[in-house]
Amino acid sequence: MIRKILMMILGILVMCSSFSQFSVAVIPGEIQEDSVSLQYRNVTVYAPAVAQTTNGYVGVISTITVTIQNNGSGRVFVDTLPLTQIDMQGSARLAVKVANALVKNDERCNISPSDYDYFFVVRTSSPIIGGPSAGAIMTAAVISLLENWTIDNKVVMTGMINPDGSIGPVGGIIQKIDAAFSVGATRFLIPKGQGTYVDTVTETISEGDWTQIITRQVTRSVSEYASEYYGMEVIEVEDINDALMYLTGWDFPVVESEYSITTEDYIDSMKPLATSLLQETDESYKNASDALNNSNIPNRYPFYYKNQVIDILNNAEQNLQESQDWYEQELYYTSTSNSFQSLIDSHFVSYACEYFSTDDKDGYVKFHLTETRSLHNDKGELAKNAEINGMISLQCIGAAQKRASEADLYISDADYSYQTSDYLTALYKIAFARERSESVEWWIGISSSFNDTGEINASAIRDLAGEYIEDAQQAIVYSSVILQEMGKTSSYLNEAEDLLEAARDDKEKSYPAAALFEALESLVKANLALELVDGITEDKVERARESASASISESRDRGIEPILAVSYYEYAQSLVNGSSFDSAIVYYKYSDLIAGALGFTGTYGGHSSRYIGIPEVNISILEHGIIGYLDYFIIFAIIGGIGGIGIGILIGGMSSKKRKYQYSSEQKVPRNISDYYKKNQYFSEGEIPRSIRDYYKKNK
Repeated sequence: MIRKILMMILGILVMCSSFSQFSVAVIPGEIQEDSVSLQYRNVTVYAPAVAQTTNGYVGVISTITVTIQNNGSGRVFVDTLPLTQIDMQGSARLAVKVANALVKNDERCNISPSDYDYFFVVRTSSPIIGGPSAGAIMTAAVISLLENWTIDNKVVMTGMINPDGSIGPVGGIIQKIDAAFSVGATRFLIPKGQGTYVDTVTETISEGDWTQIITRQVTRSVSEYASEYYGMEVIEVEDINDALMYLTGWDFPVVESEYSITTEDYIDSMKPLATSLLQETDESYKNASDALNNSNIPNRYPFYYKNQVIDILNNAEQNLQESQDWYEQELYYTSTSNSFQSLIDSHFVSYACEYFSTDDKDGYVKFHLTETRSLHNDKGELAKNAEINGMISLQCIGAAQKRASEADLYISDADYSYQTSDYLTALYKIAFARERSESVEWWIGISSSFNDTGEINASAIRDLAGEYIEDAQQAIVYSSVILQEMGKTSSYLNEAEDLLEAARDDKEKSYPAAALFEALESLVKANLALELVDGITEDKVERARESASASISESRDRGIEPILAVSYYEYAQSLVNGSSFDSAIVYYKYSDLIAGALGFTGTYGGHSSRYIGIPEVNISILEHGIIGYLDYFIIFAIIGGIGGIGIGILIGGMSSKKRKYQYSSEQKVPRNISDYYKKNQYFSEGEIPRSIRDYYKKNK
């Protein structure tokens, strides 16, 4: 009998401990079993979301309770009710990854984030759209627990979390502001660059006997909307560090390495390659030009082959000239890119001249196809087996593997063209595959110009590639859902899907470093599909440039040369000079994400955990004797009894004051999350207002 009573008391204590989760303060706790002590902390935060109802889309508030427990191994557990339209597991894992990377490098904090397990409990009033939009607030919650910082529950946030800690774009911001007001928010954080929204305005014009209804779209300010209707301040945040300052009053200082890297180091590594390629390109163009002048390529109806070859030679000359121009401006990566394209065109012209002069045209194409395939096999093995020891070699070998993978695809296409007797197309693709294969060794060699800082191994790279592929997949699904709701389409989304497929293929083909960077590029384009839904402006391009430049500087301050990021940044500059803003913003964003992600390359779940979750209380504790624990049980029973009486009185008092409405007036906003849960917050499905404004109009 005593045994049953004691177990009942223990059960009540465990249940009571779960009630403490309804506070936004960090709540510590401890459970002991024999000599094992499990310590845990939890915090609950508001996460605004969008729900679909019979009356359209409305903002709703979700609560996310995050618990961390020691004696863990970095495992992540997620419980959602009801289920979200997009799985939140990926967002939770990425939130933990980013939080761990920041806390691990914080000299003020002496704990190891990988020694904790992480639990996310998500609750909302109705099925919501889009788990990724809660990624940033989940990251902030994990950081607050690890650092023991307190989150201000008057600040509500929406935004995805990217692998570099930046805040990604989301949908439904206006509806989320409506929902944030219902819990007393006075400040709302949104992703940088999403300060405007498009509103549909309908006007009725009457003249004489006819009436005309005009519908048009108007761009409005998110900040003005929140201020006018709710007196709420809206702030755009660029990364998790910005958000933490508003949520907690704390942030992470940028730790500078004593071995900072300068632009000169990058120039010294790229200039020799650009110089060598430019010389090779010039020679190749001259050879192709001489071959064309001495050729007998047919040029008569219906096949004007010589005119086509002349056009390609002109392209080779133009790219050669541009390569020389960029070289003189010390934009060496851009110079190599133009040299590469010029080489492809020149080689094709030389192939075409030889092709039309030979009698065995099938044998000629087959010979070059076989030769190029052999070259690719050698270079591909070189890329697969190249050793990655740090962040520099990760980038260079990642670029090398990507080029090997692209060469493989072009060889396959060339083989198909050969099999269908489309010989000229086959020769052009052979030329492309040849140059891509040759560039593998170039990129592997670049890493030797730098001290390979940072630590990473092959297993970690495969894990990271898998994680980034999941992140990109989640971003694609989220953007697809939001764009569909808006009735919009985006070419960026299609490109993101192609890159994601390439990343998966490369991971399977033992090109994990290539897969890693392709997944990041896919993530960039999935985000841009939302961010640029209203079009590209010079202001957006300039903001992307500034962010990329800052990320590159921070990476160098940490002693890591973001050679790929700098290369893409440089290429973006050349595109801006040519007014190709749509391509430029992609490369600026990609540069930004790469530079930032290099500081977030740690994986979690690295060793097995002895204790997964808070263990059940083992009945064997009674074997140590009832008397040793009886004093504690009596004390707990007394406290529990007093608490029960208090809760009963509180519930009785509340029942006499039934709430009629879901949303609070300014005088009755909940003081904290436990107050929020006490409210009768649910409408029937047909009664849900589209916004707070609609609700107040209806109930004046």
